[in-house]
Amino acid sequence: MTRRMIFHHPLPLFPDAASASGIRPVQMKRAFEELGYEVWQVTGYTGERGRLAAEVRYAVRCGVRFDFCYSESSTMPMTMTNPTHLPTRPFLDLRFFRSLRRNGIPVGQFLRDIYWVFPDYRESLPFLKLRAALAAYEWDMRTLRHHVDRVFLPSLKVGEYINLGDVPISALEPGHGHAEPLPGPGEGVSLFYVGGIGSDYKLHELFAAVKQAWEEKNLDVRLIVCLRPEDWDAVKHEYEQWACPAIEVVHGHGNVLQEYFERTNVATIVVDLDEYWKLGVPVKLYDYIGAGKPVMVTKGSLAGDMVERMELGWTVDNSSEAVVKLLERLANDPQEIQRVRDRVLARRDAHTWRERARQAAEELTGTPAPEPGEEKLGTLPEAGMATATDS
Repeated sequence: MTRRMIFHHPLPLFPDAASASGIRPVQMKRAFEELGYEVWQVTGYTGERGRLAAEVRYAVRCGVRFDFCYSESSTMPMTMTNPTHLPTRPFLDLRFFRSLRRNGIPVGQFLRDIYWVFPDYRESLPFLKLRAALAAYEWDMRTLRHHVDRVFLPSLKVGEYINLGDVPISALEPGHGHAEPLPGPGEGVSLFYVGGIGSDYKLHELFAAVKQAWEEKNLDVRLIVCLRPEDWDAVKHEYEQWACPAIEVVHGHGNVLQEYFERTNVATIVVDLDEYWKLGVPVKLYDYIGAGKPVMVTKGSLAGDMVERMELGWTVDNSSEAVVKLLERLANDPQEIQRVRDRVLARRDAHTWRERARQAAEELTGTPAPEPGEEKLGTLPEAGMATATDS
């Protein structure tokens, strides 16, 4: 019997997405396909999503069997993801989830973030826009409380900040898509950071530490920082005082990153912490693990707690003094980096996107997910063919 699932996302899927909010839905959909599921999409803006939802409902009436529906949320409310942000069809997703459950199809949603709970978000919008957004987010919460079977969260701690009623929750962390680990230099300490920079990712202490280690300690230390050009242009004046030959700022994403991974032997997420860093683990951490890189992470973050627990790297206070001390230790004992890399290599296969999709499938159905190639795809009724194509 063919294994089928429905993949829901209130935005179009962009295979070349560079940000985590765009990467995760694409990777999860692909992971379900790798597990052997025939994936029917209900994605896109309201018009497209409504059409595809209608095709799924028609297929159900025709007797097509679906194992479950997995939904990836947006950073925006589900009702406001159109380019205009106007909630033209506020009941669309709620009614779709409700109809699936009435037909015995379990529904789960990954709730991406809860920025809207915190004061910084509430101070960032004009009063009327804030009221509309908060009302829309609460509508999403109501949908989750009454019309899904399980909510997946970045971490269980997120559940302490929102009201999900009696709906079961699970942590569903990010994953990685590296087929194989990547090599790196065997000498010195070559750090790599990829991602954002700005208010949520303050790298000042890291920059200061690398310059100090290189100039004052004469250590064999390097740092490659890969950022979006516009992000760097907005903040580079804050980092000019630490410019030196040991620090290289580059731009790129996707396959371009392989070169930088292969030039480095330690990945880093040493940033200034805020409350939100205690609630979730960034996608970049798992990308680092997938590449086979030990990780240097800020102590006190959820990512740091995970790295400490699994012995995948080092945690350090976000101060230049603490980072320099660790860099000096690693530069004087290059075998320490190799020992930690060996532990990363032993654990990396447990953190793929496919394993995340497997967890979601098993928790929604209560049965083991299929192995790739376990079953052949069947033939679909004509009404569903368009939804099974890749984005």
